[in-house]
Amino acid sequence: MAAYNVISTFLKKRLVQPVSNLLRQGMTPRSLSATVAVGSVIGVVPAFGITTLLSTAVAARFRLNIAATVLVSYLVQPLQLLLAIPFIRLGISVFGLGELRLSLSEMQAMFRADWLDAISKLWMANLAGIAAWALLAIPTGAALYFILIPLFHRVLPKPKLAVVEEDTSAVDVEVIQTL
Repeated sequence: MAAYNVISTFLKKRLVQPVSNLLRQGMTPRSLSATVAVGSVIGVVPAFGITTLLSTAVAARFRLNIAATVLVSYLVQPLQLLLAIPFIRLGISVFGLGELRLSLSEMQAMFRADWLDAISKLWMANLAGIAAWALLAIPTGAALYFILIPLFHRVLPKPKLAVVEEDTSAVDVEVIQTL
């Protein structure tokens, strides 16, 4: 029971509160949708260690909330681990690197035979995985953007309209002076 409380407190502090703060920042549904789409797509790139730099650069280029984009990319990083091998396999099949297999025993045999060649082949496989991700990134990001807009329209608080009162005293003074 104590472990549940620790996990619950951790999730509230590290996940729920930052996302809630994002929703209260006054972001429009379109900008929040773009932020989540960009952060999600960049967060699953099969190249470990570049998500922060890449999401910061893209968010700055498109004038999105940088902190929110990086936060979303961090939140989807477990998907990065799950999707790395499928992206690499897709890249291998798309770019014709069929001689490379990704089973643990075959990789161990490659390293035993010639470790420099094994690193070279795995480097090419990783580049093929990044290229496969790049092929899917824009359509996936666009689809996610358009799916999230109506959702955020319903979820985000509606902006309150401010009532602007006219200052009629200047008009009255001007009318009196002309009389």
